[in-house]
Amino acid sequence: MVGTAGGGAEEAVRRWVEAGGGRLVLDGGLATELEANGADLNDPLWSAKCLLASPHLIRKVHMDYLEAGANIIITASYQATIQGFESKGFSKEQSENLLTKSVEIAREAREMFLKEHLDQSIPAQKPILVAASIGSYGAYLADGSEYSGDYGEAGTKEFLKDFHRRRLQVLAEAGPDLIAFETIPNKLEAQAYVELLEECNIHIPAWFSFNSKDGVNIVSGDSLIECATIADKCTKVGAVGINCTPPRFIHGLILSIRKVTDKPILIYPNSGERYDGEKKEWVESTGVSDGDFVSYVNEWCKDGAALIGGCCRTTPNTIKAIHRTLNQGSNAQKLPVA
Repeated sequence: MVGTAGGGAEEAVRRWVEAGGGRLVLDGGLATELEANGADLNDPLWSAKCLLASPHLIRKVHMDYLEAGANIIITASYQATIQGFESKGFSKEQSENLLTKSVEIAREAREMFLKEHLDQSIPAQKPILVAASIGSYGAYLADGSEYSGDYGEAGTKEFLKDFHRRRLQVLAEAGPDLIAFETIPNKLEAQAYVELLEECNIHIPAWFSFNSKDGVNIVSGDSLIECATIADKCTKVGAVGINCTPPRFIHGLILSIRKVTDKPILIYPNSGERYDGEKKEWVESTGVSDGDFVSYVNEWCKDGAALIGGCCRTTPNTIKAIHRTLNQGSNAQKLPVA
């Protein structure tokens, strides 16, 4: 684990990017692959349900993404919250242990992957990092509000800080390399995260990743530029970017982020499908193929993206294609050093 005590979060991320040859590959959709391996995720806990029922499947999916060339695997804690586990009858201690378990499973997968490659004398990609996922309050609600940012009366900064505080502390104490604040749907939650990072004295590099449905603003209608500025001003945030957003919007969103920050930019779009919050399903007709998805990668690299992967409905095949594209040599520009 690389903390920020000896340097800022941005510097830590830049060192990892340099170690990866100028780009890092993130993993892809977790829930998609868990379901493909037989998991039933019809539950408010979503992929976090597997922390209870089938942790071996989570480990397998992490391994699949590492085999596909991912440098960063993201834990199964996106929809895992103390409040959510307690609603299922678990004690606070048990709930915290499940959060810790999400990081432990990812770290075990990394160790297994490295051991297998060492035993077979096959070089493995470097570095390999574990990012602890923190989904928004809307993800906990499981009502689609992570795609609208509308939390109603619960939408106060202090409420959101109280909701996330202990979860952040437990995940940080579990020893990930990064904290991934994902699918941030509104400016208020970004502000809450910044204050929590300071108040909880977190020394692990974080990234902030927002989502957009119009290619201009984030899903709440808040300005992406204002949200990216919030992340830029926080020394504990090492990278800023976009996830769970159609690939066709990414080019413009990267350019908007670049206007207000020199921090490394990460992007991991969904397949282009649209999530129907009422039906709680993805509308497949709006998606793109792996080939179409990967065709954007060269453009994203030229725009300045340093960490690239996939989100919902992307698979190890998607990540394998991204890894192959980034290693062809034509995109080997180095990330500028601040």
